[in-house]
Amino acid sequence: MKYFPFITLLYFAISHNSMAQSVEIDDSSVIQSYLIQVDDNTLLKGKIIELNADSIFLKLELLGNINISRKSNFIVEIMGGSTFRGELLEISNDSLLFDMTGLTNVWLKNTDVVKLTVLEWQDIGTEGYNIANQHKTRYLFSPSGYSLGEGNGYYQNIYGVINAVNYGVSENISIGFGADFVSLLNEGTPSVFITPKIGKQYNDNTYLGGGLLIGSLGIFDPNNPFIVLGYGVVTRGTENRNLTLAIGHSYGNKSLTSHVITLNAYSRISNRYGFVSENWLMKETAILAYGLRKFDKRISTDFGIAFISVKMNDTFDDSYRVAFPLPYLGWVINW
Repeated sequence: MKYFPFITLLYFAISHNSMAQSVEIDDSSVIQSYLIQVDDNTLLKGKIIELNADSIFLKLELLGNINISRKSNFIVEIMGGSTFRGELLEISNDSLLFDMTGLTNVWLKNTDVVKLTVLEWQDIGTEGYNIANQHKTRYLFSPSGYSLGEGNGYYQNIYGVINAVNYGVSENISIGFGADFVSLLNEGTPSVFITPKIGKQYNDNTYLGGGLLIGSLGIFDPNNPFIVLGYGVVTRGTENRNLTLAIGHSYGNKSLTSHVITLNAYSRISNRYGFVSENWLMKETAILAYGLRKFDKRISTDFGIAFISVKMNDTFDDSYRVAFPLPYLGWVINW
């Protein structure tokens, strides 16, 4: 019975159109008010009275009329106690239309709304994107200096066979685990790795971090190589345009012991697309990767190409040669 009001309200999504650009209603005709929380300390009865391309206008008891950014999201509590997060799309004299995260567009009667909590969604950088960059902590594989944040996480899949999960255990510390299970199909043992990381903002546009990559190319086979890679990282820029330099050293067998330098860049080119470059320089190998990222609020897809160069021998006068180009495909789900 707790979810019955919520389920019945889904019916309204069938019979209404999508967002109008500008709506102003006669607030005297709106009988029902509801609780609106606009910050941590202000909880007042009120109602939404106007909506345009830039702002949402609220009429609150004691405070009068105020306006908030159109990019604001809401936590909506309805009769019966159910809550959801959504973006306000349209209003009428007696209803509100929300884009419910992970579900669909739903009209809610004012009489069914118990409380609206305003979540200010800030403009990103100076461009005013209305989708925040939820994927700022990584490039294609290697990390940036941004921290994941407590309680946040993501699942990453590369080529359909490499799987990784990262989770923020605190505001500045995260832990990741990954595995490749395709080797099991060839009677092998899975490659596994763990990736603890620490990161902290140094100033407005500088983020510092460091971490480890500890892994094995076959965890149950003692003859397979084991590797430990330690690194420090600095990211300079904004969430939408940044450059990252990382320097580290890997320890393993002869072919895996090497200094490691990565130089990565990200540039947002539209509301849902960004350009990613990830470049590795090691003792015997160099990788230059370029890709396009398509994303929404939770899911991103990366597709591009990586050029892999391998050194012919140990002499310094022998240049790198291109071994092969390799297509890149990966996707990520954030929470």
